[in-house]
Amino acid sequence: MFVLACGPADSADSGFAEGGPGGGVEQGSGDSTSSGGSSSDAGGETTTDESGSTTAAMDSSGSATGPNGVFDVGAGDVPDALDCDPDRIPDTMSFSLDQTIDVGVSTLQAAYYDTVRDEVTVLSFYGQGKVFDTAGNELRDVVVPSEALPSLDGGAYDAARDLALLVRQDCTLVEVDPATMTAVRSVPLGAMHSMSICAGVAIAPNGDLYLASYGTNEVVVVASSDFSFVLRENLATVGLPGVDGIAEIAGSDNFLVNSTSTAQAMIIDAAAQVVVPASPFGSPPLEGIAAGGTLDSMVTICGNGHTWLCDEYGLTCSDFAPEDGDKESCGCLVAG
Repeated sequence: MFVLACGPADSADSGFAEGGPGGGVEQGSGDSTSSGGSSSDAGGETTTDESGSTTAAMDSSGSATGPNGVFDVGAGDVPDALDCDPDRIPDTMSFSLDQTIDVGVSTLQAAYYDTVRDEVTVLSFYGQGKVFDTAGNELRDVVVPSEALPSLDGGAYDAARDLALLVRQDCTLVEVDPATMTAVRSVPLGAMHSMSICAGVAIAPNGDLYLASYGTNEVVVVASSDFSFVLRENLATVGLPGVDGIAEIAGSDNFLVNSTSTAQAMIIDAAAQVVVPASPFGSPPLEGIAAGGTLDSMVTICGNGHTWLCDEYGLTCSDFAPEDGDKESCGCLVAG
C-alpha cells in the first residue's frame, strides 16, 4: 500500500487517512457487515443439433452469439471455444513466476487488461503509465485523466462497456474511455459503503465490482448497474489483513487478493470465502519469488491465464503463469 503524503485527512468527512511512502497508515473503520456443433456466418444466430446442444454462430463482423452471451472472436479462436463454459476451464489454484517486466515507471499501483485492444496498461500512483502487449513488450506511454487523481490505487477493465475502471484511495470509482483516456463518470463509493482507503478493484463475470478496502481489511462487493451493496467480508478474520489488491482469475469465479503489509496472497470465491488460504509470497498461490517484497497492483490476462503483479515502490511487474499451464478464457467475457 503506497499512500500520498499530504495534509491531515478529515476522517469524519472522507472515511480514510493518508500517510507517506514507507510510513504508517491510520486504518479507518467500517461495517463488517458444448458440446460441439458447427458455427455459421449467418447473422450470428445460434443453432441446435439433434442432441439438443446449442452452438454459437459467428457473423461477418467477427462477433459470436452463444448461450452465455455475445463476445468478440479474434484470430485464432476456434469454434469449439465459442460456446464458452467456465466450468470447462480448470480453476487456477496457484501461479509461478514466468518473467519480470521492466516498466520504467515507479510507484506502480493500478493495471488492467483491455480485451478489445489486447493490451495491458500499468499505471503509477501519480497517473503516468505504460501500455504493453501481453508478452511484455512496451507499446506506448499513457497518462490518466485528472479525475482519477490524486492517489490512484486500482484498475480493472469492463468488457461489457469497453471502459477502464480506476479507483482512487478515497474510494471514488472513475470510468475511463481506454481509447482516449478521458473520464466518462466518477462515482464516490467510500461514504456510500463505509470503505476506507480503497486499494484495488476487480470485475466479476456477472458484472459485480469487487473493491479492496485496505483500511477496513475488507473486500466489498457492489452491483455495477447501480452500485448497490451486495456483500462484504473482513479478510483479516481469515488471515489476510490490509487487503491491498484484487484481480479476478481468468476463466473462473475466483479472485486473487494480496496484502503488502503482510506480504501474503490468497484466493477467494465470488462470496469472498477462502479457496486457497493466505500464504507468504513464494508459496502457493504465488510461487517462484522470494518471501517478502511489495507486490501490489494486479491484473489477469484472459488470453493466457497469466497474472501480473507490480511493485508498489519499484519499476517492474512480475508475470506469473498458471501452475497447470496457459489457458484461454476471453470467450467467457461478455463484450456487448
